[in-house]
Amino acid sequence: MAGLEVLFASAAPAITCAQDALVCFLHWEVVTHGYYGLGAGDQPGPNDKKSELLPAEWNNNKDLYVLRYESKDGSRKLLVKAVTVENSMIINVLEHGSQQVSDLTLNLNDYIDSEHLVDFHRYF
Repeated sequence: MAGLEVLFASAAPAITCAQDALVCFLHWEVVTHGYYGLGAGDQPGPNDKKSELLPAEWNNNKDLYVLRYESKDGSRKLLVKAVTVENSMIINVLEHGSQQVSDLTLNLNDYIDSEHLVDFHRYF
C-alpha cells in the first residue's frame, strides 16, 4: 500500500476516531486512482489547491465528511460525502460530468481498530 503510511503520518495528529481513519484510507484510495484532492466542503474555496494530502479542516465534522477531487488530467471531478450513522459510514460519490452516484455502507468496526489509532500497522 505504497503511500498510505506517508499519508497516515501527515494526517495522524488529526485522526481522533475510527471515522477519521476510514476517511483517510478512502482519500488514499481516490488519490491512488488518479485524482488530486481539491478541498473540503461542497463548494470550491479560495484556499483550494490540487494535492495528494488531505485538505485543511477535512475532519471538522465527525458526522459528515465532504471532500472534492479532480482527475490528474482535469477531465473528471468527484464529490465524496461520508456520513456517520452509529457504527457505520455511508459513502456517496458523485461524478460531476455524468451525475452518476455510487454509494457504499461500511461497518467501522470491520475495518478500523479504534484501540490503535496512533499505530499505523494496527489500525487498519
